[in-house]
Amino acid sequence: MALINNVKVVPDLEGWLLLDFDDHTRKLVNINPYMDGVLAKLKDQTFFAEVFVDEELQTVSWPGELDLDPDNLYENGIDVEMVKDLVQAVKNKDGFSNFIEKQTAY
Repeated sequence: MALINNVKVVPDLEGWLLLDFDDHTRKLVNINPYMDGVLAKLKDQTFFAEVFVDEELQTVSWPGELDLDPDNLYENGIDVEMVKDLVQAVKNKDGFSNFIEKQTAY
């Protein structure tokens, strides 16, 4: 089971969080697909910014007992190291296929 130790709202990317998991991985997670029904409140970026880690559940939560499944967040998150590699590939003007070939080690 994945557990979350820390959460930060990603600046300039509405609906995205940076999560630190208990296995020392960091992942970017797009919360926008979850923002319907009861979680539609998360579309308000002021409210979204009130995110915190529920110490008991060790997952992301918002006031009003809104929380998300940490395993689902882990599974659907993008590993920060992979994002760094992609940014570096773009900066170096590596072709996309070269970038993908480098990722086969993951």
